[in-house]
Amino acid sequence: MSYQRFAVPERLRGVVGHVWMVESPPLAEVRREILIPNGRPGLAIALADPGTRHDPLTRAEWVNAASVFGVMTRPNVLGQVGTSSYVGVEFAPWGLAAFGLPPLVDDVREVGDWVGGLVGELRAVPFGAERAERLAGFLAARLTGVEVPQVVVEAVRAIDELRGRVAVAEVVRRCGTSYSTLYRLFRRSVGIGPKQYAEIIRYYDFVGGLLGGPADAAATLSALHGYYDQAHAARDFKRYTGVSATTFLAVQNGIAALMHGRSVQDE
Repeated sequence: MSYQRFAVPERLRGVVGHVWMVESPPLAEVRREILIPNGRPGLAIALADPGTRHDPLTRAEWVNAASVFGVMTRPNVLGQVGTSSYVGVEFAPWGLAAFGLPPLVDDVREVGDWVGGLVGELRAVPFGAERAERLAGFLAARLTGVEVPQVVVEAVRAIDELRGRVAVAEVVRRCGTSYSTLYRLFRRSVGIGPKQYAEIIRYYDFVGGLLGGPADAAATLSALHGYYDQAHAARDFKRYTGVSATTFLAVQNGIAALMHGRSVQDE
């Protein structure tokens, strides 16, 4: 599996985190991966055989052809068969508003009409920087100029820097505002409240450490990441992935490892 990230031009910074693309050899059977919540909405465009995206809780399923997905509060399962080739972006938590879209939470919106002929343009250039530049240029031309409240930017920065291990009261203090103001503006911009966002970021960081550590790392990580005990960490693991840590590490962590910047080799 080949995976790359690319920085975005100055005009997109603040609303788009990075452009990504992934390709893998043809799959004869369906391969399933767990997509872990990370507090960011995104855009994914299939350039070969589109896979599927499945919400285990609601059992809703979408075709992964060209779609924008919002901030997730629970895992989704990706399914892929045939040739896999995708390009997309990870937005800032508030980034959808910059392109005229409302904050989506646990939801997917098909955008095939919006991207239009872009798909053909992206297929026409090879995997790599030129493809990323084409997508970034497409998005830059469609910015709406909507500005996110600075207090939301500061709150997200504080939570991210502390990897979610911070009380909302401390975030409020750092931002110099009131809880009600922060909650209202945060929810309006991101779609969820700051406390839930911090829980997602803490868990996402926890999974990143688990992926890079030994098989018995769960107890140590639970303490380092602010969980009361290993049982608490295990409950959150099941909540955000739908499976046990053992199952996740054994067979369903390829996409998660890529998102955490770790190399993955197909079996």
